Amino acid sequence: MTTWGWRSHFYGLVPLGWALQAAGHEVRVASHPALVPAITAAGLAAVPLGADVDFATAFAGRIGAVGALDPAEDEPDDNPDGTVEPAITADGGVVRFADALLDDLVGFGRSWRPDLMVWEPFNLAAAVAAAALGVPGVRHLWGPDSSVTLRLDPEPVLGPLAGRFGLAAADVDLAGVLTLDPVPPPMQVPATGPTRPVRYVPYNGPAVLPPWLHGPADRPRVCVTAGTMMAGAGLDDRLDLPRVVRAVAGLDVEVVVLVEPAQQAALGPLPGNVRLVDSPLALRLVLPTCAALVQQGGAGTTMTALGLGVPQLVLPQVSDQHFNAERLAVTGAGTWLPDARAADDDTLRALVGELIADGPRRAAAALMRDRVHAMPAPAEVVPALVDLAAGTRS
Repeated sequence: MTTWGWRSHFYGLVPLGWALQAAGHEVRVASHPALVPAITAAGLAAVPLGADVDFATAFAGRIGAVGALDPAEDEPDDNPDGTVEPAITADGGVVRFADALLDDLVGFGRSWRPDLMVWEPFNLAAAVAAAALGVPGVRHLWGPDSSVTLRLDPEPVLGPLAGRFGLAAADVDLAGVLTLDPVPPPMQVPATGPTRPVRYVPYNGPAVLPPWLHGPADRPRVCVTAGTMMAGAGLDDRLDLPRVVRAVAGLDVEVVVLVEPAQQAALGPLPGNVRLVDSPLALRLVLPTCAALVQQGGAGTTMTALGLGVPQLVLPQVSDQHFNAERLAVTGAGTWLPDARAADDDTLRALVGELIADGPRRAAAALMRDRVHAMPAPAEVVPALVDLAAGTRS
């Protein structure tokens, strides 16, 4: 397995890594040195390679604010709100991460000789390395396939990377020979290649179960989170999180706030019905006790709530979050606001109140939970991956 960029990119791979390892296969997770703590904390063997790239620096000014997903509706010459075209470019952060990892990844592959490579979306280094090593590759989606919203010109983006190993851009398949898809219909978009369903098993990092989660809540519990990526990319100021928390706290609910440690101080004084979590607490542990989730629209956060049947309000800030919110809305299991800053407190409270009620949102969330649970567990997918690996070994 190989992963890039940010720890939430890796989290989606963890349950499959466990399944492969439990079945007796050798699993190594190759990534940038900074991701070693996240990999080893998950109980998998890390292989630090290449150089670290600062996520915030690499994507500074290149993660667009929420805007129209149809380029025809967002003219670049008249762009007062600062939105950018959804694209992977030769000088962008995705390529910078690939460039910092690729040479060492191929070198490790030549030494260790894997029979199969598994990677997550937008991992250009993995796809090039698989082609250079002649190894079948499997792409493991982490949520709805947002690549359909991105422009990628293979020659300028992949050509220089592939050329290091005597390959052309056309020799590299970013989707591998198989895509593992954890998103049930109607949330997922149509696939463009061979796919196989796999159940989304939530993993959000190390966690400690506090005493207040040993039993049910005394009144409806609403979780508010901003995920992990926005703070890591230096974009956490795009959502007025303190206002959102206080608005939700105006309901007769208990509000549980899960944010990165660096974001906690900025919240300021909080109402008495707000619980600010200050110890490792994974989303997968708190959501089963919650009546609703208010979040930013990250794929891992969205899929965790989907698999646990929790209705969601999404307040997206960048384009992939916008995409996830739109796909969630198709299911009826949640709703979203394109511009949370423009929504007043009464609007936020009304939407959350709708989610915690026994209405169509809750019924749709339960239906989507059942669809997630009906998908094959990661362990059931292992034989198909073994068959792919067997071809390499033979």
